[in-house]
Amino acid sequence: MLAAARRLLTAFLMAFLMVGGLVALGAAPAQACTCAQASGTGADSLMERIKDADAVFTGTVASSTRSEGVGAAAVVSITNEVVLDRVYKGRIADVDQTVLTTQRTQATCGLGQLQVDSRYVFVVAADATVEGAWADDGCSGTRAATSALIAEVQGVLGEGRPATPEPAPEPAVLTDADTGQPTSLSRAAAPGLALVLVGFLGLILVGRLNARR
Repeated sequence: MLAAARRLLTAFLMAFLMVGGLVALGAAPAQACTCAQASGTGADSLMERIKDADAVFTGTVASSTRSEGVGAAAVVSITNEVVLDRVYKGRIADVDQTVLTTQRTQATCGLGQLQVDSRYVFVVAADATVEGAWADDGCSGTRAATSALIAEVQGVLGEGRPATPEPAPEPAVLTDADTGQPTSLSRAAAPGLALVLVGFLGLILVGRLNARR
């Protein structure tokens, strides 16, 4: 009788442990996305991400449009039109730029849809599919522009330059030089000689008049 009770208790404990294990497995959270971690933290990590980036700039999101993918595993692409105000890295000639992001899920670390009228520090790479566009997969380092973050970026890349190019200086107005023949000495002196001659004749006339008197 005692042996039967022990067997029954052992079976009950094993069943309890099995059920508890299944519940624990079912309650375990799905694995979150991970980025390849840059070595170091803080400014050191930011420096490595900046070195890997094709461009670094600040700008305000003017519009953000989602493009739904096809299929259950399709990635949602988001087109963000950005008006730049300062460029720290990259050959950028236009203030209007396109930054592509992806929807953030448990499997992907996308940035999601950026907030319109919000200013960001963009740490991006040249997109491989859309010519002239930039992309951030969520691991590049793009974040909301705070004074602390901008100070870190400037500590690595310097003050940057305005995104709007300075206006070109107005071209100098050149006047045509006088290429005519120079005035000859005789022509230049003729008016003076005429005055001298008139004066001399006047003196002769006055002298004759005085002699007659």
